[in-house]
Amino acid sequence: MKFVNRYKDYVVINPLMRGGILPQEVQEQLCQDGWLEIGYSVCHDCIEGRSSLITKPPIRKFLKQVAEFFGGDEAEHTFGCRAAQYVVMKTIADHVKEEGLEPVVVVDPNSHYTTNIAAEMVGLRVVEPPHTGYPEYKVTVEAFQEKIEEVGRPALVVATHADPYFGNIEPVEELGKLCEELEVPFMVNAAYTAGVAPIDMKKIRADFLTVSAHKSMASLAPLGFVVTTYEWSKKAFAASKSKAEWTGRVFGKKLPNLFGCSVGGIPLISAMLSFDYVKARVKHWEDELKKINDFVDKLEDIGEGDIMLLGERPKRHHLLHFETPLFWEISKKHKRKGFFLAEEMLKRRIVGLHKGLSKHIKLSVYGLSDEERERVLTAFEEIAALREKL
Repeated sequence: MKFVNRYKDYVVINPLMRGGILPQEVQEQLCQDGWLEIGYSVCHDCIEGRSSLITKPPIRKFLKQVAEFFGGDEAEHTFGCRAAQYVVMKTIADHVKEEGLEPVVVVDPNSHYTTNIAAEMVGLRVVEPPHTGYPEYKVTVEAFQEKIEEVGRPALVVATHADPYFGNIEPVEELGKLCEELEVPFMVNAAYTAGVAPIDMKKIRADFLTVSAHKSMASLAPLGFVVTTYEWSKKAFAASKSKAEWTGRVFGKKLPNLFGCSVGGIPLISAMLSFDYVKARVKHWEDELKKINDFVDKLEDIGEGDIMLLGERPKRHHLLHFETPLFWEISKKHKRKGFFLAEEMLKRRIVGLHKGLSKHIKLSVYGLSDEERERVLTAFEEIAALREKL
């Protein structure tokens, strides 16, 4: 049986994917060096029974480099960013019990659903400050502070560095300073930014940073990282103390918060091979932002008032959310209804718009060449012309 990637060699504009695309040389090396031959491809020389302690390949060293790259002290790899968030929430839930604190977490209202699910899994109650509403949907420090004061002393404050709905950058530096003053642990979910934009945990005073490697570190899924301080690492990465009742077995190298041991295959290897590329590309983030904001202006010009960016201006992230009454109007007359827009893009070998949606669209042009961005703009321009033909 043969399965073919039907979208191979298409221009990808899905904001979930742009930061996770592997460099060509990494794709080739994964094949050439035999990493695709077996699921547990890093585990041949595992001595201590945990993938994060493996030295051949140098995973232990790599995790130390990841921590340093993001301004943290310790890092562990996880089954995606949602598992990284679970590590944090479980750590805080245990801390709540030890210290007799209220099990309440203040989470931004634009958080990814996995943040709220992770809190729910460990019995933490989530409360939210309001955002500013249409059309910017921004989250302010003042709103966070009011909610924190309303709670009293929350067990944790969570900010989504770049939210998954509008691509707004939250005021993490100011929030970090506030949390430090109030002595409240602070977590930043950087699933859409860590590995795309420069991030320094010390600068933003974060106790925890959660990362999605397959969204923003040019890696294969599922892979994430949780990065923390020396102080919190003792709790987050505490080893198992379990002893089996009948056999007497112990699991002293396993980390319960990470389900014992984490990813031992090609997602991890892909992140290791892409790491130098990722470290280099964050230095060009400001150049990317100029290209992204230029694209926004040009796409809105095509719409002549009927395509409008939602979220903050100017853009400080690559996720773009547009309100598109132009395409909504076309969909009402088109035989394919809301599906026409994604399908017209596919005809032009551009993939990534959500099928069935035309009133609002999300996309990203991060990392595209000048020629590819122009190709995307031309495609939208041609599709917009359908309004006069229907």
